[in-house]
Amino acid sequence: MRVLKPIVIGVVLLALVAVGWIVRGLVPDEQAAGSKGVASVAPRGGAPEVVTAVLKETSLKPPNKYVGHVEAIQGAEIYAQVEGIIKTVHFKEGAMVNQGDLLFTIDPDRYQAKVELNEATLAQTKASLTASQANLESVAAQRTYAEQYLKRLSNAGARSVVQADVDKAKSAVRQYNAAQQEAQAKVEQLKAQVKQSEANLKVARIDLAYTQVRSPITGRIGKAEVTAGAYVSPGAVMMARVVQVDPVRVRFAISDRDYLDLLKISKREGIEAIKARLVLPNGDAFKGEGALDFVGNRMNLNTGTIVIRLRYDNSGGELVPNSYVKVLMETPNTARSVVLPQEAVMTDQKGEYVYVVSAKGVAQQRYVKLGDSVDGNRIVNSGVKAGETVVVQGLQRVRPGQPVKAAKTGPGADREDRQS
Repeated sequence: MRVLKPIVIGVVLLALVAVGWIVRGLVPDEQAAGSKGVASVAPRGGAPEVVTAVLKETSLKPPNKYVGHVEAIQGAEIYAQVEGIIKTVHFKEGAMVNQGDLLFTIDPDRYQAKVELNEATLAQTKASLTASQANLESVAAQRTYAEQYLKRLSNAGARSVVQADVDKAKSAVRQYNAAQQEAQAKVEQLKAQVKQSEANLKVARIDLAYTQVRSPITGRIGKAEVTAGAYVSPGAVMMARVVQVDPVRVRFAISDRDYLDLLKISKREGIEAIKARLVLPNGDAFKGEGALDFVGNRMNLNTGTIVIRLRYDNSGGELVPNSYVKVLMETPNTARSVVLPQEAVMTDQKGEYVYVVSAKGVAQQRYVKLGDSVDGNRIVNSGVKAGETVVVQGLQRVRPGQPVKAAKTGPGADREDRQS
């Protein structure tokens, strides 16, 4: 029995050593490496491929954000100017129309007849005027002859002229004077009638023209509120609405404090130093810069704000009147900040963190304190600095202390503008 006890102890020791090797083989490499404070070896298959970005320091300030309301500069509601039956609707609902395009035709027969009637009346009145003017000239000539005859009688000697002939000549002059005045009055009356007939004809032609309802502005037309066969009358029913869609205005209100800041910048650096960018309802950036169109002349007592309107070219039609957009007001800023791509940021119970890739290609977990979000980037307050490389894609395959392979370098903070 005493001889067997050392043998048993030796067997037990060998068994414990074997179990230790087995347990060590089951422990993940990264945990073992982490306990010793060194980087782990790559897992089977090599280091995971990731997309990285190099952080840069840039001049950046979060823009002031406002809610903007898109307004049409012009809009027109179409009403009939004359009564009648709609004969034809000429436009396609929702289409673009130009100023002067024919939209509706009202039955023109009655108005055409009025034009022809007034044309005939005018022609008749002008003919009467011509005859009256001829009569006036005839009477004036006869009066002139009578006056000359009376003058010859008056200049002749008393013995050679019969008084009855003188009296008769005087009577003739008086008669021709009265006839000339009457003929002159008739001519003036007919001249007035010609003007009246011309005015009546002009009104008739205007009414005839109103049977062709045309667009007063260029824009997009909506639904046809009346159809062929419907009866319309002046001001009774809106027939359609046309809204100008290019250019448009964007109206928004800024606080008195923001207004004074912008005023100071515009005086110091010029109004062109202030940029206004728009974000559409779907999050896309509107490509186009606005021009200042209007600034209110007083503050709203209830809100402490003032109204600003910007004019935008809208050839693509992305800005729809009565829709809402986000307005980003950017001003010059000399302070420089490090920015971090939003997609590089992860969160756990301790807070927000990123994976920083060391010069040897090892991913290190780094907790950060971040500020506002601007154009898809986060302003860094602490945790990382310019020049460091962070993982922006493939984060789910990264473990702290694990080597990684940069498949390519992402755009990072230099990406094309994306709206926050």
